[in-house]
Amino acid sequence: MGGYSLDRFRKIFAVAAAISLTASTGLASEYVVQLPAPAGPVVAPAPLNPRAMPVGPRYAAVLMDARSGEILYANAFRELRHPASITKVMTLFLTFDAIAAGTLKLTDPVIFSPHATSQRPSKLGIEAGHSITVDQAIRVIAVKSANDVAMALAEKLGGNEKNFVAMMNRKARLLGMHDTVYANPSGLPDPNNVTSAYDIALLSSAMLRTHPDRYAYFSQRNFAYGKQTFENHNHLLGKVVGMDGIKTGYTVDAGFTLAASALRDNRRLIAVVLGEPSISARNRDATALLEAGFTVLKERANGVRVAVEDALPQAQHPAFRTAEPVTEQGSNDDAKTVKKAPLRKKSGTKAPAKREPVKKTSAKKASAKKAHASSSSAHKAAHSTQKKKKHG
Repeated sequence: MGGYSLDRFRKIFAVAAAISLTASTGLASEYVVQLPAPAGPVVAPAPLNPRAMPVGPRYAAVLMDARSGEILYANAFRELRHPASITKVMTLFLTFDAIAAGTLKLTDPVIFSPHATSQRPSKLGIEAGHSITVDQAIRVIAVKSANDVAMALAEKLGGNEKNFVAMMNRKARLLGMHDTVYANPSGLPDPNNVTSAYDIALLSSAMLRTHPDRYAYFSQRNFAYGKQTFENHNHLLGKVVGMDGIKTGYTVDAGFTLAASALRDNRRLIAVVLGEPSISARNRDATALLEAGFTVLKERANGVRVAVEDALPQAQHPAFRTAEPVTEQGSNDDAKTVKKAPLRKKSGTKAPAKREPVKKTSAKKASAKKAHASSSSAHKAAHSTQKKKKHG
């Protein structure tokens, strides 16, 4: 099963159930935050299906009504996919849990260990032994998606990465995320870091429901740290009406991913798209789902029953899309060059003929060229006549 043995999962959740959240390892005890043990039992994860193991980025999507939990649109929404940096939504969920429990303050320091500073980009670049505040860490993760900051925050909450990952998986089970297994707090490439579009929608809904006072972190369009100003990778903020989050992601294995949410007329929708080939395709499909979803809600209010599939723009629907090459590479979402993804033309529409550039020639050259063409035509005609006589 390529790393997905049931024995591995039993070990993960045995650790999650057995570790003491009052132990502190790896960092000084005064800088380690412990979360309270959950009130309910830890539910064992459902066995993962080998047929669904993700191999490279593959499209999956879901549209959920945040109020009712109704699934308005689904495309491979329970199939396993790599989430990339959307993983950090769970990292921040546990951070907000600790703040709500009173075991963590926004002004507390987050110290960077050598392990945290060794994380691959995207990263803030803090040196080992230095620190930032919890508030700064949350903002950098939400905006820049810094992997070194996610690791430093994970170590503060769990003492070390292994303990924190066990906490992530425990929380996933408690939220009903049975398609999800976390392998690290950042979403950097790991074959064992898997989820589904549906589970991400569940996590997003739980975030809105459990920590509405902290959700505004995901709405930041930029964040200034020192002399640097970081722009949010979610380029739809401020462009799509009502959109106020949540998180983007990108790795080569995951493709371009996005968990998006928008609020209009006191109705909130959550759209998740995974395995997209480009930023433009990711933004296009998430926008199309949200627009179609709000159209459906409005039609329902008027007594008209319509499905999201019927409201989607056909030329932009993934089912009508031709293969698109990935134009950005890397382990993060920092790529600046974005090429517009090609769309298949609707039937009956012809693409304009490509026009060759007109080359200027002098009258003398044009005359010589015309004479050569005339001579060539005469030669071909004579050759053809001779050939007919020969074979006639």
